[in-house]
Amino acid sequence: MTIRLIDPTRDMDRAIELYQTCFAEPPWNERFDEGELRAEFMEKLSWPDAIFLVAEDDDGQVIGGALGFHVCRKPDVCERIPDVDRNSFYVAELFVDPDARVRGVCRKMNSALLELARRFGYSRASVRTSVEQGIIRHLFVGGLEFTVVARQDVVSTKWIDGVEQQVPDTRVLMCGAIPNMQATTSVAATRV
Repeated sequence: MTIRLIDPTRDMDRAIELYQTCFAEPPWNERFDEGELRAEFMEKLSWPDAIFLVAEDDDGQVIGGALGFHVCRKPDVCERIPDVDRNSFYVAELFVDPDARVRGVCRKMNSALLELARRFGYSRASVRTSVEQGIIRHLFVGGLEFTVVARQDVVSTKWIDGVEQQVPDTRVLMCGAIPNMQATTSVAATRV
């Protein structure tokens, strides 16, 4: 597996497809318009603090993505976290092809994302996820020793049994130090 910076020209269609697939699953049950998602990803790629990685299998197929940027680009997160974390790197998205799961892809992408964020001067990171998303909570709280610093009650639009519904959800915000880690990949320290 190779983890590298996204090449929007050749990787964006696959990244969008994976993102739509992953977030259509429970607990998210969300639908995203391809055009809107493309515009959102391209906008984020224009930010000087954004890092967007993809994981590629040995056959050259993109099997996952990871995206992060400065936490204060998410005001609803920034206002709820401790002052010490207001200059942190926000892990915004982690998504893996369902057929490539349970192989450590998410953990390796997250490690590469945080290692690259550290190279760009971040010493702390933050993330938000649903209380129902145990894997991400385990990755950060169990694996990286992040701390849950806040809860956030939200109402999300979800598609359940083909019906659009407004569903309450509780999100947790987690913050912690980016550990000194041996890179699991050699990601170039340049941005696209």
